[in-house]
This record gives sequence, C-alpha cells and structure tokens, in this order.
Amino acid sequence: MTDKTPHSPLTSYFFIILLFIGAGLFVLSFFTENQRDFFSGLQQIALGIFTIGVGEWINHPLQKSLAYRDKKDMIFQKIRHRKRNPSSLGNLLEICGLILIFTGLAGFF
Repeated sequence: MTDKTPHSPLTSYFFIILLFIGAGLFVLSFFTENQRDFFSGLQQIALGIFTIGVGEWINHPLQKSLAYRDKKDMIFQKIRHRKRNPSSLGNLLEICGLILIFTGLAGFF
C-alpha cells in the first residue's frame, strides 16, 4: 500500500530552511552590538539552528524508488523522496544543536 498524501515542500525540506536561517543569523550576529563577545548568545543560537539543520539533513537522506503510475498498464515511475533514516551522527548533531540553542538563550537573555 502506498501513501497518497501530498507532502508540501515546506515540510519535506524544512532542514534546508534551517540551514539558511542558521547561516544567515550567524553572519548577522557579527554585525550586532555584541561583537565584542567571543561567542555571544545570538551566535550560539544561530550555530545551534545550523547544527540542527545539518543533523536533519543527515537523518533524511535522498532515496529513489519505483512507484506505479498506472497499475493497469504496469507503467512505473521513478520518484525521489526523503524519508527519515536516523543515524547516530545526525542525532548527535541535533542534540548538540539543542544544547547550543538553550545555552544561547540563557546567555542572550
């Protein structure tokens, strides 16, 4: 049985959005008032978001499979999708990212 529910690109590729937000926020953090601080709270939050994005990217590898396009004529179609396949490195990066975000929030406020 195949899953026919449509997936929006926003929910399927949210980790790429996290990567760009984290990288942009990290670059922006160098131009704020706290640039004297070595590793300010905003930089920790940005690096945590980026690390979570990398961890999710590792945990959602690109997979290719065949699916029926027309069952009657037995026509197959190649599809690419990202299904969660957790790995220890990806989970470790997500945990480190969460720790960075929470320590950054504690230092930011």
